[in-house]
Amino acid sequence: MSSPIIWLAVIIIVFVSSSCTSGVQHNEVSSDRENSPLKEPEALKTHDQQTREVMPQNLISAEVEPLPNQTNQAALALQRLGFRILHIGPSISVQAPRSLWESTFNVSFEQQKKTVMPEIGREVTYLRAITDRLVIPEGLKSLISAVMFAEPPEFYQEKP
Repeated sequence: MSSPIIWLAVIIIVFVSSSCTSGVQHNEVSSDRENSPLKEPEALKTHDQQTREVMPQNLISAEVEPLPNQTNQAALALQRLGFRILHIGPSISVQAPRSLWESTFNVSFEQQKKTVMPEIGREVTYLRAITDRLVIPEGLKSLISAVMFAEPPEFYQEKP
């Protein structure tokens, strides 16, 4: 008999937490559009539209490899420089505007197209990092050993 009560409690918790989360996202999205005379309901927007409004397109993600026993210090130093720390694990997942990457690590970017779904010819355009002149700044040399920029994955359909 206690099992239905537990499930009811779980459902209520999930509903309340998803309502709170969607409210936060809605506030972030609508804050940019408060002065707009036409407001599109959140439910009618595609995921891509919602993501574009919340996350500027000029943000570039990378994995930073910390030196042994320097992970937390490296993440803190990157955060102080203005990088957004997404995840700390064996590497540090970092995100920042293009200009911050360029000024901090002397890296440049070029726009490139890549086919991600060959079966249907789907292409994406992304900023590819040019790392041949990448320099780890003096203040980070004792904390990190490498910066690795990811490219969009390629998806292949399994043929029977």
